[in-house]
Amino acid sequence: MIRALGFFLILLALMQPATAQTPPAGFRVGIAGLAEAGCSAAPSDGAAAAYRKHLEGRLGKPVVLCGYEDGKAVATALQDSQLDLAVLDQPSFEAVSKIARPILAPRADAITGRVLAVALALKSSGRDTPAKLAGSRPIFISKLAASHSVPLQGLADYGADTKSFKPELFVADEHAGLAALRAGQGDALILTAGARQRLCRGDDPKIVLCGDVVEAWRGRPTALAGLVVRNDLPEADRYQLVGIHVALHQERPDAMAFLAAKLGGAIALDPTEATAMQKGAR
Repeated sequence: MIRALGFFLILLALMQPATAQTPPAGFRVGIAGLAEAGCSAAPSDGAAAAYRKHLEGRLGKPVVLCGYEDGKAVATALQDSQLDLAVLDQPSFEAVSKIARPILAPRADAITGRVLAVALALKSSGRDTPAKLAGSRPIFISKLAASHSVPLQGLADYGADTKSFKPELFVADEHAGLAALRAGQGDALILTAGARQRLCRGDDPKIVLCGDVVEAWRGRPTALAGLVVRNDLPEADRYQLVGIHVALHQERPDAMAFLAAKLGGAIALDPTEATAMQKGAR
């Protein structure tokens, strides 16, 4: 009787629907909007299959692509250690920002990246934070995106009211920009960090070239999407993933096209800092 009851309980358990899937073996990549839900080593989409195969070959281990309904579901799976790599947009990343970090961000075109920029103001002006730049007349040294629209977006992400800025002043170079700032022709000199270094470094460290100015802001625009890993992923694995993906647009354009579509558009992927997807974070 006891043996028969035990057999019945085992049979009953086998008949119950599964409530959770065992995480698949190998390296798991989570992406919203795949053709199939769940994890697969044979996605029906040709570009997705090309990406999976390329990643598997470079990692030297099985790779599965895991499809989810939306970014929120991908973030939850990453939070629960069900994924090794996730493709997330910025709003979805917020939920996992304490346990995960982006390692790559999309580059929109051949020139425009998330350039590090600064906003310089005279110390005497009191404009020493992004918020205090409201109503300023900005000075730029170029109309190119890397020196103009990219820093403007970064300033806005850090809380500057860029819509209140007065008509922009464009000058020939960083030296002309500093002269215009000192002459009161503008209130904030906005330029790349590289131009700022050229302007204020000098050959003699004893000579202070920019002692009358202050950095009201230094930063990059927020990355709107990225490839994200958990913070506990071994550093060597993180570096390997970066190395694989920075060359993806050259080695496998079809695979890059697949990722680009999931990242909101991109021609390439750039390595990025841990805070890239956190608004207003240095």
